[in-house]
Amino acid sequence: MARILKHKIPAASEFTLPLHEGSKLLKLDVVNEKAYIWALEDESKPQRGVKFRMVMTGEEINLEPYMMYIGTFILFNGSFVGHLFVDTSVPMPIYEGI
Repeated sequence: MARILKHKIPAASEFTLPLHEGSKLLKLDVVNEKAYIWALEDESKPQRGVKFRMVMTGEEINLEPYMMYIGTFILFNGSFVGHLFVDTSVPMPIYEGI
């Protein structure tokens, strides 16, 4: 049975989140000045580390072609704007966009 689970986005340019195989990313948003991703996940399936990359507005980046844009979030009244990408090089049908 699937549930919608919330995952906190750490303050790091690259990080891995444990998502269940076949999870679907639903939403990227901010709650109380912290960024989160919500995903529809079947907890009976094994977890796999999914890699993410966060970049700030104006930052020079060199993204691999398999990095797919997920969304943008704003913190601290606009003083921090993060753009989140997910690594799609490992096949896992979670990248349908938010």
